[in-house]
Amino acid sequence: MKDDFSNGIYLGLSGPLLAGEKVYFSRGIVMEATYAHLMSPMTMAFTPVGPGRHHPAPWKQARGGFGQDIITQVTIPPAAGETAEERQTIATTILFLLRLWSDPSITLPAISNMPFATIRDAADAVAHIIPVEHRQKSFPLAAIDSSRILNSLPWVVTHFEPTFHLMTTSSEFRLAAGALDTGQFVENSALALISLWGALEAIFSPSTSELRFRVSSLIAAYTKPRGPTRLAEQRRIVNLYDKRSAAAHGKPSHAGDDLLQTFELLRSVLIKIIGDGKIPTKNELEELLFG
Repeated sequence: MKDDFSNGIYLGLSGPLLAGEKVYFSRGIVMEATYAHLMSPMTMAFTPVGPGRHHPAPWKQARGGFGQDIITQVTIPPAAGETAEERQTIATTILFLLRLWSDPSITLPAISNMPFATIRDAADAVAHIIPVEHRQKSFPLAAIDSSRILNSLPWVVTHFEPTFHLMTTSSEFRLAAGALDTGQFVENSALALISLWGALEAIFSPSTSELRFRVSSLIAAYTKPRGPTRLAEQRRIVNLYDKRSAAAHGKPSHAGDDLLQTFELLRSVLIKIIGDGKIPTKNELEELLFG
């Protein structure tokens, strides 16, 4: 972050709606309800100027742009992280956990250098707003029951520190979290499918030998108990992997449900990893598979 953010980072989220309640994380981080509408109308100028200079009139307003409601704010104080990079990782971790456990439809329209509610009374240009997520989702995901979002937040709070540790120490976890977090925004569903499976392969088969059987078997062994349930899961996963292979070779044969099941598969793996507090080792996976 630039020096404008030395007094804290304020995340403006599109949800969940907290109805006046505050949620307290470690490190002095607070999530609370707020309201602001971020607008970015399209305006055009027609006189060329040098870099860093303002374009003179005439200006013309055009159709287009974007507008989003910000209804939840997460405050990350300076003391939460020693460096700006660490505070950015904290922000990424909280957003990831909210999507993973509470509601995958949550978005981050903007980051501010001051509370959104105080911008109204601040002088012009004092607030530094960075728009973050304003592209339309190509494969939008949503919670089955939005009424449970509030009750889901204690899990997010409890697992913030273990997840932050994984984010900062495991490249495999960061890859998987990033794939799950950004997959909804990927315009090409084949590329989204390949990205999700690339994350799963990084965890369950760092080598490239016999990927189809190895990855499907190890994921099933990691997520399901021994017996018919594990075998059925392995067969389901290998079918999804075949869809990934077809997409990777330019002959996609997947449907929307295949992509959704892959999102759900990666989500279940990440939730288990967070619960365990670590990425499973090769030996641990093979012991699960072979007993």
